Amino acid sequence: MKDLKNISDTQLVELLLNRNEDAILYFFYQKYYSVFERQVYRIFHYKVDVQELVHELFVYLFKNDCKHLRSYNSSKSKLNTWLSTVSYYFFLDYKKRKIDYNGRISIYEQWDDRIMQYKQDAHSQLKMDVIKAINGLKNKTTREVARRLLIDEDDPKDIAAELGLTVDYVYTLKSRALERLRKILKDYRS
Repeated sequence: MKDLKNISDTQLVELLLNRNEDAILYFFYQKYYSVFERQVYRIFHYKVDVQELVHELFVYLFKNDCKHLRSYNSSKSKLNTWLSTVSYYFFLDYKKRKIDYNGRISIYEQWDDRIMQYKQDAHSQLKMDVIKAINGLKNKTTREVARRLLIDEDDPKDIAAELGLTVDYVYTLKSRALERLRKILKDYRS
């Protein structure tokens, strides 16, 4: 394989087309493995077997009598540049066809799930804090109005009608409750 390090891109491709085993191993697992690996990590945002994907790329390049490998033109680009482009699009297509459609969850989806869970937990914790603060209010009517407005999210007109209060007074109680809740929650959080 020492001799392979000094050959041109065109010569290397010729050896590959002739199915030279040393050239194939050198090409896929020494010289260009890092190129393939970089492309895999650009596309897959979760753990995948890079070597398995390189095997899939091998099959792709060599199928149909090396149709894809034969498309390399040394006058248009270096082999490294051509491989970067071909491998990127191959892995992207492979991900879309073989993995995403089979129900794999990307790291971003997992992250989104964790964020949603965090938001739900934080919302539940905040709701418990607000309930505790509401229960700390001294006036029964103020507690009732605060609970129904802030927890149950009832309409102020409905609350006023059911409790025999004016709508303006419900808003006044809400303002008082919020002022008191801010102090209670501030003290509670400290």
